[in-house]
Amino acid sequence: MTSQRDILLARLDEHQAKALEIIKRGDMLLAPVAEPDPLLLVQSRWELTRILVAYQAFKHHELFNPIIRSGAPDKARLAEQMKRECVAIGDEYREHVARCTNLDIPKHWDSYRPAVAKLLARIKAHMARERWVTESLLLGQPVAERVAAGR
Repeated sequence: MTSQRDILLARLDEHQAKALEIIKRGDMLLAPVAEPDPLLLVQSRWELTRILVAYQAFKHHELFNPIIRSGAPDKARLAEQMKRECVAIGDEYREHVARCTNLDIPKHWDSYRPAVAKLLARIKAHMARERWVTESLLLGQPVAERVAAGR
């Protein structure tokens, strides 16, 4: 029988896989030797935006908020911290979208390319940490014990 924990982790993994697929495509479009392809970059940006919005809603409503409301105190604090970090990186991404929506990408390629590549790397790192922490939040053992054990 599949547990609620397994279902939530599987859904988290699905959201992350969709986002990481687009980020991987973005990494290729933003490679140091790549020529700017504004149409593909804009298409990828909006596709990633839709996926990240759905992912954030899922995390907040189905993972973090229930733990904040009724989880053990150490897990509630960690869920609050993860939610704040999620909001911060989400805000950073939305600011990027606002800045770049009408940007002439080829004209600004020398600054655009490394800035977006760096942002995508931060999003990937955040998602990896989020996956690990979410698993910790959903396990039966207290978070402090798992962190202390390095698992």
